[in-house]
Amino acid sequence: MGGQATDADADAEYDDWYTWGKAVLYLEMAIAILVTVFSLYLAFNGQAGFLAH
Repeated sequence: MGGQATDADADAEYDDWYTWGKAVLYLEMAIAILVTVFSLYLAFNGQAGFLAH
């Protein structure tokens, strides 16, 4: 209601570093998810190094 800033208003208050910071953060989150999925794939296929023995 009154006085609350929307996401567009919040983004307008920051410089370019904020937009790039959010992009880098989302990229890092995607990389972490991919590493997790790859690790689980290796574990369930018996290729997880010493854990697979």
